[in-house]
Amino acid sequence: MYKSHTVEDFKKYFGLPKEYKVDKRLLKEIIKEQGYDVEYEHLGKSFVGEVLVFKINGKRFWFETSYGGAYISEIFHFRCMLGSKKNIVLGTCGGLIKDGKMGGVVIPTYSHGDESTTRMYNPNSGGNMHLSEEKLSKSLKRRLGSKIRVYEGPVVTCQAMMFESWEDIQNWSRKGYLGVEMETSTVFAVSRHFNVPATAILIIADNLIIKETALHGNFKNATENRNRTRDLTYTAALEELLAD
Repeated sequence: MYKSHTVEDFKKYFGLPKEYKVDKRLLKEIIKEQGYDVEYEHLGKSFVGEVLVFKINGKRFWFETSYGGAYISEIFHFRCMLGSKKNIVLGTCGGLIKDGKMGGVVIPTYSHGDESTTRMYNPNSGGNMHLSEEKLSKSLKRRLGSKIRVYEGPVVTCQAMMFESWEDIQNWSRKGYLGVEMETSTVFAVSRHFNVPATAILIIADNLIIKETALHGNFKNATENRNRTRDLTYTAALEELLAD
C-alpha cells in the first residue's frame, strides 16, 4: 500500500530531483498582493499536477485549494515527506461565538475531528483532539497584532456542512468550540504524524450561532471586512513563512 512507499519512491514517480524539498505552504493570493519576484514550477504528473508550485527568495512553496479532508491529506502527506518546515491553513470557519463578528479570526488551539484521515494519521490523539503547534500559533498572533480581533481556542471539523443542524451548532457552541470548518483536524493530524509544526488562521465567514449564515443580509454587508482580514492574514502568514 501507499504507506510503504518512501520519499525516494515518490520523487522518482513525480520525476523530481533527489535534492527536491518543499519549504512551506501559502495561498496564491499572497504572491499577487505582495509583489515578490516569483519563479513558477509545475509537478506535471498525476493528481498532484494542479498543485501550484513556486519559489520566493530561493524557498519553494506549494499551494492547493482544497475542500474537505481526503484530498488535502494526500497533498500534505507528500509535502511533509518532501521536507515541509511549517504548514499553515488560511481558511474560513462558521462562527460559534455569540459576540463574534464576521471578519474576525480564529487561531485554533486544537481541532476536534473523527474523520478517517485523523484516525489513520493520529490514532492516539485522545478525545479526537488534534493539536496545533503553540509556538507557531503565537507567532502568527503577534504578527496580526491589534489590527483585527483574534480568538484563540478549539474548533470542530465537520465535513458535512450541508447536513449541519441548528442542534449541532448549539451543541458545538456549548462545548466551547469557536468555529466549525472542514480541514484543520486533517492538516493537524497529518502534520503531527510527520512532526511538522502546523496551525491555522480561520476568518469567521459567517456566524452560525446567531443564525447569520451566508444567506443572511449581514454576510454580504461584511464582504469588505472579510476581504480586509484576508489581506492581513496573508501578510502575516507570508512574514512567518519567510522568517527563517
